[in-house]
Amino acid sequence: MTATPPSPAPAPRPPRTQRLPRQQRPESVTYMLWLWLGALCGEAVHQVLNVVLTLLNHDVLMSQAKEMAKSAPAGVDEAQLSDAFLRTAAYASVALSAAISLAIIVLLAFLLRSLARRGKRAGTSRRVWFAFSLYFGFRILLTFMVTPAGADVPDWLFVVDGMVQILVGVAAVLGLIFSVRVDTLDYTGELEQMRELEKELEQAQREKKRAEEERKRAKDDQRSKRSDREDKR
Repeated sequence: MTATPPSPAPAPRPPRTQRLPRQQRPESVTYMLWLWLGALCGEAVHQVLNVVLTLLNHDVLMSQAKEMAKSAPAGVDEAQLSDAFLRTAAYASVALSAAISLAIIVLLAFLLRSLARRGKRAGTSRRVWFAFSLYFGFRILLTFMVTPAGADVPDWLFVVDGMVQILVGVAAVLGLIFSVRVDTLDYTGELEQMRELEKELEQAQREKKRAEEERKRAKDDQRSKRSDREDKR
C-alpha cells in the first residue's frame, strides 16, 4: 500500500489590525451640540405656532393685508379691494414668512450637522450659531415686552408660544457659553487657526524689525562714508 502524503499545513492568518478607538468629543462640545439641537427643535415648534397664531388671528391678518395694499406705490383704493384679493395677499405673506423661517431652520440644521461631524466648516458653523444664539437670547426680552394683538386666539396658545421662545433662548445661550471654551475652539480647529495667525503676526513683526534694522544700518553706513570723505578733504 502506498502511503498518502501528509496534507500541507494551513497558512497562518495575518494578525487582525486592532481598530483605533474613535476620538471622543470633549464634554463642552457634547453639551453645546445637545443644547443647540434642543434650541433648533424648539425654534421649529415656535415657527409652527407662529403660523397657527397668525392664521387664527384672521381679523388682524386681513387688516394688515389691507394696510399693505393701501401703502403700495400704485395707490389702490379701498373700494377696489375685494375679499378674495385680500385673503390671497394675506395667505401669500404668511406662506412667504413660513418659507423664510423654514429655510433658516434648515440652514441651522445643516450647520449643526457640520459642527457635529467636525467638518471643514466647523468653525464657520460655530460662529453662525453663536450669532443666532445671541438673537435667541435677546428675543427673550421681546417676549415680555410684546403685547399679543387680537382676541380670536386663545390665551393659552400665546402662553405656550412664549414658553417655547424662553426655552429656546435659554438653551441657545447655554450652548453659546459652552461654544467659547478652549476645548470647543480646539475641536472646531479655530484655536489652531488663531495660533497660526499669531505665528504669522510674530513673523511679520520680526521681518519688519529686521527691515528697520537694515535701514538703520544702511543710514549709519552712509553717515560713516560721508564722515570719511570729509576727513579726507
